[in-house]
Amino acid sequence: MKRVVTLVSKEQAEVGHRFRVFSVPDECKSCRLFSVCLGRLTPGRSYKVVEVRPSMGQRCKITDSEMVPVVVEEAPIVGLLPLNKALEGVVVTYEDECAGCEGCPNDVVKKGEKVKVVKILGRKKCRNKEFAIVEFFVVSAPSHAVLDSSKTAQAPSRAPSSRRPLK
Repeated sequence: MKRVVTLVSKEQAEVGHRFRVFSVPDECKSCRLFSVCLGRLTPGRSYKVVEVRPSMGQRCKITDSEMVPVVVEEAPIVGLLPLNKALEGVVVTYEDECAGCEGCPNDVVKKGEKVKVVKILGRKKCRNKEFAIVEFFVVSAPSHAVLDSSKTAQAPSRAPSSRRPLK
């Protein structure tokens, strides 16, 4: 899994500590440390600290706490997928089929994103449908066609604008 160096509070700087980034406060975006702190992480994703590096004395502009450089890797998301998509090692398109069911990951995964199933944990029934409870990672963003499905793309015509009879 991809590893990223970022900053966390001294209290979180412990190997094995897991955390989730819910959103990025506006105050962070103007901070000089943003690009090496929350700017490297994706809101909605969970991370696990795998290495702690020596502190360089940076302080958080919001909490005024000491920030410590750490290496994190994205932790898998646990959620529901239809049984026909729940195969370990397979990359599938998330289509939000479980919307409205408890355990549906639509708060952290967008419709159209490609996800890689890493582990099947069990089964769950919701609205008379069977789902698999799985661990997965998001591997790519949704395609433009899914993001903007209200507009239909049409390829330009290759036919000549007027046909004249051949002589």
